[in-house]
Amino acid sequence: MLNQRTQMFEQRGNITDRGLPCDLDAAVEWPDSTYCFIKGVQFWKYDDDDVDGPFNTDLLNLCSWNLCGEREWMRMERSGTVSCNGDRRLCSLRLNQITLAGLHNAGSGFDGGFGFLDCFLRNHGLSITEQLRLGIRHFDIDPCFDKCGLLGSCHNVVCGGGICPMLKQLRSFLRDHLGEIVTLNFNHEIQQPEKVFPALSRQLMTQLGPMLNKHFRKSPKHVWPTLKQTIRKKKRIFVFYAPIIERPPHDEFYNKYKWIHSERFYGSTWIEFGVNDGCNKVVNITKEVCESRNWRELLEVSIIPSGFCINSNAAKCRPFYHQSLRACEQFRFVRNDSPNVLLVDYPEEANDPSSSVFQAVHHQNIRNIYQHKKSSCYVKVDAAVKVNAQTILFFSGSRIITYDVTHLSQSNIRHVPGLESIDAAYLSPAGNFISVIKGCIYWEINSTSLLPVSAEVTRNETCDIDAAIFWKDQLYTFKGCNVTSQGGRVQPLLKMGLPCSLDAALLIDSNVYAFKGNNYWIYNDHGEAKLVGKTLDWNIDVVHCTD
Repeated sequence: MLNQRTQMFEQRGNITDRGLPCDLDAAVEWPDSTYCFIKGVQFWKYDDDDVDGPFNTDLLNLCSWNLCGEREWMRMERSGTVSCNGDRRLCSLRLNQITLAGLHNAGSGFDGGFGFLDCFLRNHGLSITEQLRLGIRHFDIDPCFDKCGLLGSCHNVVCGGGICPMLKQLRSFLRDHLGEIVTLNFNHEIQQPEKVFPALSRQLMTQLGPMLNKHFRKSPKHVWPTLKQTIRKKKRIFVFYAPIIERPPHDEFYNKYKWIHSERFYGSTWIEFGVNDGCNKVVNITKEVCESRNWRELLEVSIIPSGFCINSNAAKCRPFYHQSLRACEQFRFVRNDSPNVLLVDYPEEANDPSSSVFQAVHHQNIRNIYQHKKSSCYVKVDAAVKVNAQTILFFSGSRIITYDVTHLSQSNIRHVPGLESIDAAYLSPAGNFISVIKGCIYWEINSTSLLPVSAEVTRNETCDIDAAIFWKDQLYTFKGCNVTSQGGRVQPLLKMGLPCSLDAALLIDSNVYAFKGNNYWIYNDHGEAKLVGKTLDWNIDVVHCTD
């Protein structure tokens, strides 16, 4: 070591005390104060006062491993392509504040089926790579050994396939997707832990070693890292073992490897329930269990019913994914946490947004962003128009969101030049075009293509309004604390039970839906107004952030 005061070298201990071998061949320091030591065909990493390794030097395509993550992050920032699990807005949230799409019994199906036993034993039908491409970011695995003849994943009495190929597929995916974070739970259904733990730890170190995250166990106050920290530090995999890892004789691995987290940190809402009479009961079950297990660091919403057959049971429960997450979030939000995993079977078989685990997780993350970043994020609907029985258009900043009335969720987002941050929009009486107002400018667009069908004109009577609807053969414009009808009649909004300075107004079946921030009201044709719920409960992405 070089003594900075005397500029002379002096001995600072033995490198073998740090877990490094003698007679190293090379050493390099990375910009983020991570060090790499090489000897022969092996290398070690020194990071946060810990030495990890050895790893094989065939892994030293460092950028493909995201070992040069700081440089990659700066490149993404310069190019405007920064993304954390698909959304830049998630980067400042911690692991306990985001929600991941989870695959139940991930080893049961990725390597083929079980023939006539599929109905009882198979939990999905795609490879790990294909599930990752769909959006799965949490893998629930039942590890075993002898049933597979090696380290494997089991479901009850059968082997689902080796863990090694699962890890290889994960490694390959993460090498090509530098902004993705994944969690692995080798859960309490473990068999033969005395064989599994040594082999599993060895496989994880060999296949994924440089990316294993130990921030939580290393931090003095046990704080989960943000996604941005995780990506910049190149530690994008969080691993959980069955709780017995903390007890002798298995605790030697827990004490040695700080990247091993105990499953006791991970609560689950799972309790046994059947679906012969439908799956709607899962919403109340989730609410009750979330409330009782809310103290866990991380909490999984488990939609895994019991009984025959796994695939058909999963289909019955898909329509309740969104509701189950919302039932849990109220208890997590008060702790500054979120529901962290939505665990399901056969995620690949959803037919529409309302039954997709990926859509449910996406919209939960939208609510997570708004909840945990209220100082820099806000909810804003600029205008809303029901164009036909099946479709509503929400205008929000530069986004035009197509909302599917049947499936109660957004189905598409478009960006149309010239339609950014409009003030109001309403459907023409004939229903074939949309009138758009921005400032004092008025023009008409096609309700399908959204392209202009008229020239822009100036209308002083509609300058800088908040919202507009065409209702009962009259145009109503909202501005400040008043609504004005086409005939000039002015009514105070507060007397109608509505707030001042609305963001948008939407007409549905003679009822006016009034939006402001993350709240919306319904004003019916009997002259009664009621605060009904949250704007984000419509499953639309209308959250904007300034950071």
